[in-house]
Order: sequence, then structure tokens, then C-alpha cells
Amino acid sequence: MASAIPLDSKDNAPAGKWLIRVRAVWFVLAGFLFLIFLRAIPATFEMLQTPCLLESRDCGSWAYPTPESIAILEQSGISLQAAALYLVGLFTSVSLVFWAVGLLIYHHRRNQWFALLVAHFMILNGAGGSSLVFTSGLIFTDLPDWIGITVGLLTVPMYQFLSLFFLLFPNGRFYGRWSVIPFILICLNTFFWIVPSPVLNIQYWSPIASGIWLMLVFGSHLLVQIIRYRKMYNHSERQQTKWVIYGFSVPIVTLLIAGVLVGDTPAHEVHPVLNGTLASLVYLPIGLSIGIGILRYRLWDIDVIINRTLVFGALTAILIAVYALVVTSLSQLLHDEGNFVVSLLGAGIIAVLFQPLRQWLQNAINRLMFGKRDEPLAVMTELGSSLEKMLSPDAALLHLVETTARTLRLPYVAVECADMPERVAVGTLRGEPVCFPLVYQAQVIGALLAASRSPGELLNAADRLVLEGVARQASAVVHAARLTHDLQMSRQEILTTREEERRRLRRDLHDGLGPALATLTLQAEAAREWLPTNPDKSSALLGEIIAGAQSTLAEIRRIVYALRPPALDDLGLLAAIHEQARKFSDHDLHIIVETPENLPTLPAAVEVATYRIIQEALTNVTRHARAQTCKVSLSINGHMDITIVDDGIGIPLPYRAGVGLKSIYERVNELGGSCQIESPPGMGTQIRISLPRR
Repeated sequence: MASAIPLDSKDNAPAGKWLIRVRAVWFVLAGFLFLIFLRAIPATFEMLQTPCLLESRDCGSWAYPTPESIAILEQSGISLQAAALYLVGLFTSVSLVFWAVGLLIYHHRRNQWFALLVAHFMILNGAGGSSLVFTSGLIFTDLPDWIGITVGLLTVPMYQFLSLFFLLFPNGRFYGRWSVIPFILICLNTFFWIVPSPVLNIQYWSPIASGIWLMLVFGSHLLVQIIRYRKMYNHSERQQTKWVIYGFSVPIVTLLIAGVLVGDTPAHEVHPVLNGTLASLVYLPIGLSIGIGILRYRLWDIDVIINRTLVFGALTAILIAVYALVVTSLSQLLHDEGNFVVSLLGAGIIAVLFQPLRQWLQNAINRLMFGKRDEPLAVMTELGSSLEKMLSPDAALLHLVETTARTLRLPYVAVECADMPERVAVGTLRGEPVCFPLVYQAQVIGALLAASRSPGELLNAADRLVLEGVARQASAVVHAARLTHDLQMSRQEILTTREEERRRLRRDLHDGLGPALATLTLQAEAAREWLPTNPDKSSALLGEIIAGAQSTLAEIRRIVYALRPPALDDLGLLAAIHEQARKFSDHDLHIIVETPENLPTLPAAVEVATYRIIQEALTNVTRHARAQTCKVSLSINGHMDITIVDDGIGIPLPYRAGVGLKSIYERVNELGGSCQIESPPGMGTQIRISLPRR
């Protein structure tokens, strides 16, 4: 971002004696211009009653009455004096508005260079009146020539003041040295208009050359404003700028429409009262918008004003065009112009079209400015239907933030979750985003982050309503993504466990059973060779073979038992647990087993885990608890609930899980169950486990 070059060192405030001098100069200029303004009012009234016999373009001011305009007034039944009185009153009223705005800005911001500049700009416009009419009227006074020259010198730099205003508004700073270039160009432009040389004077240039030059001059101002607005302004500065843009846009659009309606009609053939009214009032929004933009830009929401202006402006233009088309077409068909029935029919069509057309325009402009924030149901429906087509939760999450940013026209939308290493985000974040929690089954699983349309701007109630609905959609998607991630991790763990088990079996078979069987084979061959010649030695070898075969058989049983306890297949889970309890019971430890009479069919993994967990727990009680009684309880209530309670010494502090407890935790986690181990002082150890049945 380019650095700002302030007009002075501290908030644009001229300090000390310079403040007094600047204010003194401002007062002198304002007082001088006000006196000239008062003197110019009667002079302008006289000018508006004095016909100009030259061509209108040579009279020096568009307000001069010409024979053609006087004839138009006579046809309308308006006297020249009445028209002059009306126009002078209108010009004076508009000028007083500019004076009032300038004085208010001076009063509230008189310690700022930029405010003094703007206030002087307002005073100049007020003193000059509409299109400098009051300045033109000074020729009807007997003031000294130096006063007229002074007024001319003060009013000529108005374009320079306007250029500085655009380049410095709203904070009175140049952003980067390059932003001074448009001001240099506007000064050169003024020079090219007043220089007497035919080569340099722009009036003698070709249309293409002058057009390119003017586009460069005014386009550079527009470019500076666009760059500053998009990259450098905060929310308050953007709102102030919108007020000024709105104030300048109204007269520009008005003049364009008037130009289209008037067409090629010469200026002297336009009604002078209409021409004067338009030429005067068209500048009024500029003064008012500048005053509001500097002093009271928070008074009204400019976005709403722009929205309504676009809606009703477009509505008016469309209805007028439709009315003109209907009336003209029907008049041509009926060969009767001015027919009352035709006009009535056109009015009826306008009445029928008004409400649906207004609603359609309102929705279209709302979408253009704010996206679909006023249509939460449409946003949710579109989002839901598009999410159904996503192939994976991760893709759905990215699509969700993209759709939200696009439909609401937000610069940044993101979803973050503790399980995801990075945010799923779209756009560029400037400033602090607004956070909407993602809640699933009363648990916060993440957050939806959204940035406002401009830095410092607050999301309104409609934006928040839509984003809260999006957050609910995102909660389900994030939960699905977490489940998918957990499922992938579980699959990886299953594959890893399977491969580890295969490696263990291979090691046991290769390192244990393989050598043992090879030894038995060698011993059997040796016994066969010794049998004819040395029966005693052969008999001894056969005894070793029998012992080795028994040892190998025991190893095979150990491996098989490690895969799945045979007791589960031979006795069933309940009987196997009772059998384990009998094995661990002795005269010092009494084990009580409470189980249902029958168990439903359980998955093999749940059966093995239940058996092993109870086995590990009873082993720990026997070795470490010094308990007299241990109670093992099983119950089925949607889950396999296991409780092992003993009255031993408990788990000593500091607590550190051993191999047995770690094995219990691992088996519970593999099945996605829960495990709680407590050891209250003097109450032994309590193990509560819940395993899912599926």
C-alpha cells in the first residue's frame, strides 16, 4: 500500500500563528466574495431583463435573454421581468445553500487545511451562483475594474480546487507522490484553454487529440479515486466517498437525460425558465452531499439511498418508455393522436406493471449491491441442492464457502475446525472477520468466518441471518468431513493392525515353529539311521522327537490362543468369563460375576475385547490390588457395559498406566468405546467400560 503524504504533521491542522493567518485570509476572501455576491444580485436581475442581440453562444452567459427566448416566454404568457425575478430568486437560494455548507464546514473543521479548502470551494460556488451567472452579471455594475479582475482570478481556479478536493477527500492526504499527477494535469488543462497560441490552445486541436487529452486528465482523477477506494480507504472513508459520488452522479445523470430529451434542439429554443431551473438545481446535490460527507455522513445510510435511487430511477425510466411506446403504437394503429382512451389504456398498463416491475428491480439491484442476503431461503435452497452433488465432504466444504462468498458478495469466507490443519477459505481477509460457531449435537466443532464488504463495516441483520443459516449447513458438512477423516484413519489403522498381525504370525511361524519342525525332521532321520545298528540311541532320539512335537504343539496352541481364545468358541463368552473368575479366585480373593442369563449375538471383535479386558483387569487385581473382593458386571443396554470393582488399595499416586491398563485403553479405543478408571481414596479401583455392539 502506498504511504500517505499528509498536508501537515498533525491531522491536517495548521498550528500556531499559521492558523491565525490562514483563518484571516479565509475571512477576508469570504467577506469580499459575500459583498460581491450581494452586489451581483440586483446586477444579475438587470442582466436577465436585458436582451442580448448577439448569437446565444457569444452573449457570454447562457442566462442572457435572447430574442428567441423572449419569444418563448411570450408564448407561455410569462413576462421577462417575472422570469428574471424567479431565476434570480432561485439562483440566490441555491447559492445560499453553498454558502451555508461552506460556513458550517469552516465552523466545525476550521483547524484543518482540507476543511478550509473545501469551505472556500463552497464559498466560491455560492458567490458565482449557477454556472457563474452572478459573475456574469457584474458587467451591469459600476464597480472598479480591479474588482472584476479579482473576482475573475478567484473564480478561474475552481477546477483546480475541484481537482484538489477529489484528490484529498476525505482525509486531506495525498496517497503516494503519484497521486499529485492528476492535479498537475488539471493545471496544464487550464493553461491549454486560456493560452492564446493556436498551437497550444485546446480549442484548436483536432477532436481526437482533445478527446484523448481530456480522457487522460479526468481519467487520471477517476483512476486515483478507484485505487484509493479499493485499497486504502476504511469503512468510514468509503461511506464519505459514496456520499460525494452520489452527489456528483445525480447532476451528471440528470444532464445526460436532459441532453437525450432535448436532442439537437438549439439552446435558444429551450424554455428559459426550464433551462434556468435545471441549470441551477442540478448543482444543489453536489453542495449538500459534500456537506453531509464531511460533517454528517452517518446521518443516513448512503447504501440505502443509492439503492432506492437506482430502483426508482430505473423504474421511472422504464415506465416512461413503456408508456410512450404504448401510446405511440396505439396512436399509429388508430391514426388518432391525443385520444383519451389511448392515454387511459397506457396509464392502466403502467398501473399493472408498477408493483411487479418495482419488486423485480428492487431484487435485481439488491443482488447487485448485497448479493442474496434478502433471500435466505433461496440461498439455503441453492446451497443444499448444490451440496447434494458433491462427491466428498472436503469438496462440499470448499463449495460452501465459495457459494457463500459469491451469493452475499463478501470478500472473505472461511471455515476452520480443530481437526483441520488449515482453514478452507475463499478471498482475501482484511481486518477482523465475524465468527459464527459451528455446532453439532450441542458441541462446537468449528467456526464460520466472514469478512464485511469493506474494512470496518458491520454486517447487518440480514447478512447475519443468512450466515447463521449457512453455519448450520456447514456444521453438518464439517461433521461429515470429520467422520470421513476418522473413517480413513480407522481404515489405515485396520490395515496397519492387520499387517502387524501378519508380521507377528510370520515371525512366530518362521522363528519358532520353522526351526522346531526342522529339528524334528533331522532327529527323525537320525533315529531311522540308528534303528538297525543302535536301537537304544534311536529310542532316545524318538523320545526327544516326542518332547519336541509336544512343545511345538503347545506353541501352536499359544499362537491360536493369541488370535482368538478357544474358550469363546468352546464355552461362549459368559461361561468363559466365569471360567476366568474361577482361575483367578483363591482363598484371599473372592470374585463375583454378574451377567445376564443370555447375551444377544455380538460381533467377534466385541467378544474378544470383552474377554481380554476382563482378563487383564483380573490379572491386575490379583497382582497389585491386595483386594479381598472383586465384582465383575456385564449388562447390555444398546452397548456392552463392563464394570470391574475391587476393594483393594487402589492405584497409587502419582498414577502411571502399566502394560495391563494400556492394553485395556487400546482395546476400547479400537472399537470406539469409552473407558473410565477411578480410584477414590480407600475405595479400591473402579473400571467402567462401554463398547458399541456394532
